Amino acid sequence: MIIGFQSANYFARATNYQTSMDLWGDAERKVIENFSLAEFDRICRDIHEAGFDHMELWMGHAFPKFMTPDLAGELKAIWEQHGLSVYSYSCSLGDPVRHPRWTKLCFETARMLGISLITSGISKEAAPVIYGLCKEYEMRVAVENHPEKHPDEIKAIIGDYSDLLGTAVDTGWYATQGFSAPEALRLLKDSLIHVHLKDVNEVGKHNPVALGSGIANIEACIDALKEIKYDQTLSIEQESGSYDPTKDCAVALKWVRESLDKKVIETNSVEL
Repeated sequence: MIIGFQSANYFARATNYQTSMDLWGDAERKVIENFSLAEFDRICRDIHEAGFDHMELWMGHAFPKFMTPDLAGELKAIWEQHGLSVYSYSCSLGDPVRHPRWTKLCFETARMLGISLITSGISKEAAPVIYGLCKEYEMRVAVENHPEKHPDEIKAIIGDYSDLLGTAVDTGWYATQGFSAPEALRLLKDSLIHVHLKDVNEVGKHNPVALGSGIANIEACIDALKEIKYDQTLSIEQESGSYDPTKDCAVALKWVRESLDKKVIETNSVEL
């Protein structure tokens, strides 16, 4: 399994961690307005020094409106210099039915960056259009849950498009919605192509906390991933508005790796 750092964890970095999840839009705009190659270099350095070799790239650090082949090349050179690989482009695909240009920009950005997987929430109405763009750009989209309260809602969005549409289970959002995150992983195992491993502190509000310290039952999520033999990509996600989450994510990476290895040993022991 590839385990990476979701760069959206740094949504509050440009505010010097003086914001909150409720002010996400304002913080995101500040990230975009203050973005530079030097700052991206520092971000990639910090991610690698935290022990990560892989990253999920958030659109705030590669904004579609400003992307060009030259800029994409510079961004790729920076993350490669820090020993990182990028497996997913995390963005908002918007409303491709009414505003198709933005959605196409997102696909074009991912292609310029050499990324073949996009993670985004989409609607059931948008699914046919997104599917067509997946075919055109030779990409896959992992449909992420945010407002959806049950995995069946994600299954309904994917529908008959499962060859190119799958799901990215966000464990924190299922916990926020009051649904068991481990159970969501099991129910969506046939369409699961990405995971956002996240913890939150209470039902009804989306306030990410260090993995294992909230209500998402992360240890049981890891058990579920082993049970379903999931072996694709997983992002450690902890967006914090009030402090730098890098150290928490470094601890989480070590814990998740050790937990996955432990489960492998236990499974092999049973088989013997």
